[in-house]
Amino acid sequence: MTLLGLLNQSITIYAKSGYDAYGRASMGASVAVSARVQEKTIRRLLPNGNIVTILIIVYVPAGTAVNTDDKVTFSGRDYKVYGKYSAVDGAGDTNHIKLELIKWV
Repeated sequence: MTLLGLLNQSITIYAKSGYDAYGRASMGASVAVSARVQEKTIRRLLPNGNIVTILIIVYVPAGTAVNTDDKVTFSGRDYKVYGKYSAVDGAGDTNHIKLELIKWV
């Protein structure tokens, strides 16, 4: 089975377009993407001593236009892309993208 067969859920990605007068991120256009969503709770200790809680891991197809700090909506809840990692196959091509999402504030 290929990865595309596992992408049986849908997320909406909103690209960050800048910041408003209050310093909050403003969102641009949205796009619906097929994805594989796994709800998890992973805590990461940052170098400054803060702890970040990753709530969801999402797998999307290679070539999906998504970046850190973008907004993702899944199942009526909003999340922020905290981490983005490309999964590379044996030929050096990107097979899929793994996203780590935190709570949108």
